[in-house]
Amino acid sequence: MFKIKENKTIASNVFWNTFGSLFYFGCQWLLSIAVVRISHGYEDAGILSLAISLTNIFSTIAFFNVRNYQASDAEGKYTASEYYTHRIITCGLAFVLCTAFVLINSYNLYVSLSILGFMVVKLVEAYADVLHGMAQKKWRLDIAGKAYIARGILLILSFTLCEILFKNLALSIAVMALTNLWVLFVYDFPNVKKLEHFCFAFDRKKIIKLSVTCLPLLIYGFCTNSIVSFARYYIELVHGEEVLGYYSTVSSIAVLVQAFVTLIFTPLIGVFTEHYQNDNRKAIAKLLMKLCGLLIIITAFATLVIFLLGDFAMTLLFGTEIEPYVYLLYPAVFASCLTAFMWLLGMLLVIIRDSVTLVSGSILGIAVSITLCIFLVPKAVYTGANAAILTGLAVVALIYLIKIIIWLFSARKTDSK
Repeated sequence: MFKIKENKTIASNVFWNTFGSLFYFGCQWLLSIAVVRISHGYEDAGILSLAISLTNIFSTIAFFNVRNYQASDAEGKYTASEYYTHRIITCGLAFVLCTAFVLINSYNLYVSLSILGFMVVKLVEAYADVLHGMAQKKWRLDIAGKAYIARGILLILSFTLCEILFKNLALSIAVMALTNLWVLFVYDFPNVKKLEHFCFAFDRKKIIKLSVTCLPLLIYGFCTNSIVSFARYYIELVHGEEVLGYYSTVSSIAVLVQAFVTLIFTPLIGVFTEHYQNDNRKAIAKLLMKLCGLLIIITAFATLVIFLLGDFAMTLLFGTEIEPYVYLLYPAVFASCLTAFMWLLGMLLVIIRDSVTLVSGSILGIAVSITLCIFLVPKAVYTGANAAILTGLAVVALIYLIKIIIWLFSARKTDSK
């Protein structure tokens, strides 16, 4: 059973997980600055963005969106070894599917190696994620935070150094992936091993059962991740890598806002789960409203910062060439915060085990987004992509919100009898 720890422990976990992960994602964002400044152009920036977008889709298969289920598995339905074995299998499957997609699209060798190299980076994240899930249940997310800090530092240093020396994006990504692997095996693995006994233990029935159990989570994660990733993929497909480079360079900074919000939410899965087990809907509603209020404040603050410093900061970072595209920061921030809100609602649906709403909402959202992309992006590149992304995310969030409100209201009615 989960126990709600004293505030100090919760705060410590929130701090380490949020700071470490935000630092890591911040270092990933710095890649977009490094690639533009060092390569002196936006073609490599477009290739990097394409690699990130495509691997985000396939990494969903690697993650299988098991983390929420793992963290809320209060009864211990599956062992640590079963989660671990399942993750190794899904990582292998994700890499095979990504390789097949690259071959089908007939990308040149430079682009193909860049995509597959970044896929290795995402697989390291997926492998570490299942280990961090074990640490989270022991309230030791300091391990995750420190690992993210180490990987972030080595990630940006190795990438930047290789770009300066060789100006070869594919090689820089490959070296970056190797540094990520090194941290994984010298820090994450041995430290979590001290907390939890686990090993590779293939049990076909258990692996299939866990896959079937988490299949709705996979579909949910695949569809919601694809809302942004498909728009970027379609921009590159129709308009080329340089056009995508401008778009992704500006919008990538907003990912920090999304990362900051979602990383605050992650350690609270156990708290929501405890309230759910105690049938304390009032506490769930109260915590949900607080987090929504925090999200509104963060969105307003980010918008104000863009209004005051957007032009200055972006031209300082990327040069005057980026100035005509700074306006793209506004929809990017809105999309990031909307994604965080959708993720929060999706997390609650996972906890209350409402797979039907989780899957149906995400499928409808990606269907709307893809349709709008196909019709709008060819004629209105950035406006069309933003419209497709925001509409798709809004559809998913609205469906989830309505369902959760209905669930909370019906629960109160039941409790009052």
